[in-house]
Amino acid sequence: MAEHEKGCGCGHSHDDEGIDEKIATDVATKSLSDALQVSFMVLKIIMAVLVVFFIASGVFTVKAGEQAIVLHFGQIRGDASGARVLDSGLHWAWPSPIDEIITIPVTQQQVLEVDSFWYFLSQREKDSGNENPPSADLSPQDGYCLTRSDSAQGGGSDYSIVHSKWKLTYTIADVELFFRNIYYRAKKPGERILDVIGEDVNPLLTTLTDDAVVSTLVNYSIDEAIEHSSMISVDVEKKLQAKLDAISSGIIVESVQPQRITWPRQVNDVFDASNQVRQESRTIVNAAKAYAEQKMNKTGGVDAEDVLRGLTKESVTDQEKERLYSLLAGDAQSRIAEARAYRTEVVESAKANAEYLGHIVEEFRKRPEFVLRDIYLQMIREVMGNASEKMFAEQGEELRILINRDPTIKKPRKKKEDASK
Repeated sequence: MAEHEKGCGCGHSHDDEGIDEKIATDVATKSLSDALQVSFMVLKIIMAVLVVFFIASGVFTVKAGEQAIVLHFGQIRGDASGARVLDSGLHWAWPSPIDEIITIPVTQQQVLEVDSFWYFLSQREKDSGNENPPSADLSPQDGYCLTRSDSAQGGGSDYSIVHSKWKLTYTIADVELFFRNIYYRAKKPGERILDVIGEDVNPLLTTLTDDAVVSTLVNYSIDEAIEHSSMISVDVEKKLQAKLDAISSGIIVESVQPQRITWPRQVNDVFDASNQVRQESRTIVNAAKAYAEQKMNKTGGVDAEDVLRGLTKESVTDQEKERLYSLLAGDAQSRIAEARAYRTEVVESAKANAEYLGHIVEEFRKRPEFVLRDIYLQMIREVMGNASEKMFAEQGEELRILINRDPTIKKPRKKKEDASK
């Protein structure tokens, strides 16, 4: 073959063939290189687009009424401004799995029904609304709590049983404290965050509410509990909030209201009769109070009780008495006015008598017999002026006075004697 390459008579140039092969190889190499460059360029563009999409996917929106925290590899981190809790609006974070966004509603009030102290109802009774007649005794499944009996006010230990239902309304005020100290699982696709929060938070709130209710009702009587005394709700709310603050829950209690508080069903008849008597008693007492108030207002006005308390004080002065008297109205004011007028009349009469006596004394000293005779004559005129009949007798004559000279007065008839006499 080498000999053929050196001097064969085939008529072909073996140098030209080598050149063609080399050219072909260079063209193939260049084509491959160009193809690889294009491929790498396309790959870079795709990677750049993916990076842009990856970064853009970190943009998220916090809705109105919600706040969010960003977990960076499980740890809370702040945003560019250093805020650890994000308010409503557009925000950015590294996409999952680097960062995780936790949104929590903060303005929407959450409602929890607590019926731990209600008597047991089967599912059929709950669905139909028709309760079976109660058994003679309490069921071990019944819930209840104790109230102080009225006799326990003096330090006794007599307690009563009541059933109750409660309604708790709360909001999440501190998102970071809530997330750190109140655990809840991550929501699954299609789940609402409120459902997830309620699943883990409601058992805790129910337990704390039960404890607050038990420790509160034991300080109130059964009458106060059944009448839904406003102080019961206030005390339960304070106790529950104190327990939530102690664990730094970030939850604010808006209200804790009793929906129903009632006695055990087994004693319905007795309590109905007791309530009827109590209502009648209250009606009578209220009527008596209204009558007393009416009499008091009529006698002394609306300030009569305050005036009476002021007058009974040992340290009350005359000036204070006059001021208190001026506050009276009604019959008391009329009596006071009459008393003052009578006092003025007596004082003026006494002054006139004193002046007259002073004048008489001066005249008596000068002419005693004349003064005595004048006084005697004045007395005779006064006596004779008031007499309906006047009789004069000379000195030495016998004077007989007949009683009952009025002809309109008939003398009593003598009783008829018996026919036998």
